[in-house]
Amino acid sequence: MTTPAPDGVITIDDMHLGIPQIIATYLLTGDEPALVDPGPDSTLPALEAGLAAQGLGLGDIRSILLTHIHLDHAGATGSILARNPHVKIYVHTIGAPHIIDPSRLLKSANQLYGEMMETLWGTTVPVPSESVVTLEGGEMLDLGGRTIHVFDAPGHAKHHVIYLDQQSGGAFIGDNGGVRLPELPFARPATPPPDIDLEAWDGTLLMLDELMPSWLMLTHFGAYADVESHLSDFRTRLAHWGEYVRKGMESGASEEEQLAALWQLVAQESAGLSQEVQDALIRQTGALASSWHGLARYWRKRASA
Repeated sequence: MTTPAPDGVITIDDMHLGIPQIIATYLLTGDEPALVDPGPDSTLPALEAGLAAQGLGLGDIRSILLTHIHLDHAGATGSILARNPHVKIYVHTIGAPHIIDPSRLLKSANQLYGEMMETLWGTTVPVPSESVVTLEGGEMLDLGGRTIHVFDAPGHAKHHVIYLDQQSGGAFIGDNGGVRLPELPFARPATPPPDIDLEAWDGTLLMLDELMPSWLMLTHFGAYADVESHLSDFRTRLAHWGEYVRKGMESGASEEEQLAALWQLVAQESAGLSQEVQDALIRQTGALASSWHGLARYWRKRASA
């Protein structure tokens, strides 16, 4: 299944757990086809179906651009390499060791997902080091004549980058623009541990403002042309969530009480939406408790610095 995107870019719906509009992979068409965020191994069949609809297969892919290494974005990378060893993998230098040897990444994920790991993400295969090109931001990639500018973009994760495609004007921003459904005018934060940094994230959003892309390409989910309003609203919403959690921690309320309060905030934001849309947003965001823990961890680190 595909959804609209700028010229030269195809949005492939990876149909995570058979559900639409949760994880998007972007296909950059042209002489050297590339993927941005191939998704988890568990959704490879849907990705292959999306490629087949464009007359392509995994063997045609020449590059994979990872915004960051979380399993919902990058988990399929090693499986694709096993079938097409000619693919180059572009990834932040901090994230690179953890796709070459994903043991620590998997251990951390296992603590979160337990027995659901395989169902959610499939099998995560190590990526050969010789296939990896590390990025720090500031690079300019030439993918078959398509120019991609790379920007260091911490906030959601310290190993996050943003790719600005000169051809389409699209900025592939991973999770740094939140999660959004195509029919909604706003995006919701997703702030899981361990690397949430609200100060750095605000800087990334300001940088995006200055870059003035024509499109924002969200992994969760889709391409949006209302760039200015999206960034403005999301920046305000993210700061509000952060302050909400900080004040809850200072109040002395229990973790359960603070999480219940965050649920109330989410309910207020979702007022007027159908239950179906509200449920879809929660599926995109992931467990709300995880977002609370990510923000709480940020404030504890700030307090101990």
